[in-house]
Amino acid sequence: MPFDPNSAKKAGKKSKRGPAKKEGPSIKEKMEILYEKVLDDLLINQEKLTKTERVKVFVTLSNYIFPKYELNYNKLFYFNIRYLLKI
Repeated sequence: MPFDPNSAKKAGKKSKRGPAKKEGPSIKEKMEILYEKVLDDLLINQEKLTKTERVKVFVTLSNYIFPKYELNYNKLFYFNIRYLLKI
């Protein structure tokens, strides 16, 4: 007996699988919610921070926001040699 749409329908009705499991929020989603709450709190209460604390927060957050550039030592060395040869 081939497996066709009708036989598939019958087999599906006989299946004893339970209802689909609903997953709660993943760890990543929970972390995103936590980050949003912390950043909102920082924005609201930024006047309460000292200047030093503000700078630390800015530096820490900028590591995650702004791209990091890789220093190319070959170009730097070549530039320094050219500069020294002009002197």
